[in-house]
Amino acid sequence: MVFVKASALLSLLAVASAAPTGDIEARSSPQAYSFLALRSASPIHFQSWNANSGNIWLGKPTAKYCPVAPAQCPKGTGTSFYVDNQYWTASMNTVVPGGQQLYIDPHGALAYTQAHSASIPSGSLTTGFQVKQSGGLWYFSHCEGGFLACPLKKGTTGPWKIFIDGKRVLKDSDVPTKCKKDCLGFDAAGSRGDAGPLAVWQFI
Repeated sequence: MVFVKASALLSLLAVASAAPTGDIEARSSPQAYSFLALRSASPIHFQSWNANSGNIWLGKPTAKYCPVAPAQCPKGTGTSFYVDNQYWTASMNTVVPGGQQLYIDPHGALAYTQAHSASIPSGSLTTGFQVKQSGGLWYFSHCEGGFLACPLKKGTTGPWKIFIDGKRVLKDSDVPTKCKKDCLGFDAAGSRGDAGPLAVWQFI
C-alpha cells in the first residue's frame, strides 16, 4: 500500500488539533474521528468515508436524518465514528437513542445498524477495530485485514463500497462486480479535534 506524508493529509483534513495524546487516553476513552482513504495515484485517494444506506462508501454522499426542527438538530454534516480501543469496537457518531454500531457483515462489507435496532446479521464481526496515532494523524484498522474499496461497476470512477479483506478470505462473489481484482486496497487516516467531529442525529 502507498502511504502519504502526514503533512499533506493534515492540510486537507484541517485538523483542529494535532497535539499527541497519551496511550492511556487512547485506550480508555472512546473518541470520534472522520476518515479519508489513502492510495496515491488512484481515484480513491483522499476520498472521505461516508455512511449511506447501511454501508460505508467512498464517492457517495453522507445520508443522514433528523426528526426534530433544524435548529434543534446536531450540527454534524459528515460521517464520523467513535472508536473504543479498550474494547476494539466502533460505532457511528450519532445522538439517536441506542446508537448505531459499526460491524463487518458476513460478506466482508463495512456496515452499520439501523437506528432503533440492534439487529446484526449472523456471522458478522463487531470487534477488532482500532485507531493508532502517528505523526499527528489517526490510522484506522481492523485485526482481520486491510480495507478494500470495491466499485459498483467495472471501469467506473465510483462509488466504491468499503470491505475488509480479512482472514475469512473475501471471495469474488462477495464484491459488487464479482471480481475482487476490481477493488483497490487502501489505508485509512483521520483527524480528531479537541471535541472530535460533530455528531448527526442518525445515519440512514
